[in-house]
Amino acid sequence: MPRADFLTGLVLLLVSAMLIGEGLTLPGAGGLIMKGGEPGRVPLFLGVVIATMAVVLIVRAISQNGHRLRGAARFDSENKQALGRALAVAVGGTLYVGLLGHNFLGSDTDYAVLTFGFVFIFIVIAEWKLAPEIAGRRWQTLDRRAPAAAARLTAIFGFVSPARAPYVWLFATAAFQAVVLSVIVSYVFEKQFFVQLP
Repeated sequence: MPRADFLTGLVLLLVSAMLIGEGLTLPGAGGLIMKGGEPGRVPLFLGVVIATMAVVLIVRAISQNGHRLRGAARFDSENKQALGRALAVAVGGTLYVGLLGHNFLGSDTDYAVLTFGFVFIFIVIAEWKLAPEIAGRRWQTLDRRAPAAAARLTAIFGFVSPARAPYVWLFATAAFQAVVLSVIVSYVFEKQFFVQLP
């Protein structure tokens, strides 16, 4: 695991450098030089936080000899999966930030739509292997707290086989969380901070 932490830290350090660089290109050099640079503060702040956490991860991995990359054949399957997930998150985050405000396939990328897609995909990937366990717990909670809603959902989705039900539940809850998050973040930034999102 220290080797995976070391490599993950390096990738996150690159992502943070990109965020900081993007923040410094926004008006007023990210709000550090002149008033009115508020749009740059978020990527700068996120970049600094991610960089700090990446440095902590790298230092901790080095203290456990994670920087010794020879012997990669001893990487067990769990470490390989963890590294793959970390790289997928880093690539996804980089694509997300890179697409913001840019023209893609002939249309401008909308912040709320892009955020919805990123959060939805992130949740689905992160919870896919645990879907049966998580779905069971969430369904029991819903059935206990809102039995009428659980009965309605059972009637609507009764055609779904028990083997596929956890994944349908995963998609539904991921979509719900992604909608809530993208709407709240868009509202807070545009209506409370008066920041024009891309």
